[in-house]
Amino acid sequence: MPAPIKWIFDGRAGSLRAPLIGIYGLLIVFNLAAWAWALVVFREQPILLGTALLAYGFGLRHAVDADHIAAIDNVTRKLMQEGKRPVSVGFFFDQFSTFRD
Repeated sequence: MPAPIKWIFDGRAGSLRAPLIGIYGLLIVFNLAAWAWALVVFREQPILLGTALLAYGFGLRHAVDADHIAAIDNVTRKLMQEGKRPVSVGFFFDQFSTFRD
């Protein structure tokens, strides 16, 4: 993993501001890039653009399902007991849970 990105996901004690800004920055950039791609690809097919928006909305709703929240809470509590800072637990859970669900 490149050094500029590695510090974002570092779980050691320290300031939380920089990792949080980094994670939110990555999420914003990835979302803007995905929607830019969708607008370019579906510019002549508004039905598909609407379908992409609907799928995005369903994905956001799915991310706050009770089982997801419980799993993130369990991992966060475990890492805090070990003395780590679980800043990016939710980020990784929601990114990789789409492959499992």
